[in-house]
Amino acid sequence: MLTPQTTYIALLVVQALHLLHHRLAKRHISFAEVISAVVLCVPPWAPVPGLLLMAAHVTLMAVQLVGSLWIKKLSPEW
Repeated sequence: MLTPQTTYIALLVVQALHLLHHRLAKRHISFAEVISAVVLCVPPWAPVPGLLLMAAHVTLMAVQLVGSLWIKKLSPEW
């Protein structure tokens, strides 16, 4: 069952793995990683609708997963 807490933790893990992938592939980060970091600054217990937080978390996870698959096309080299 999806809750804001579980999607928050999932985004945190995906973000960490995605940033590690950027480091190993020697690619620069993009706005997607910055936006994810900003969204992670909003705790799951904040007075924000849970559905909105979950939608943001799932969307950003999908963006980062696609970004990891196409990292050479989407990210400039160092």
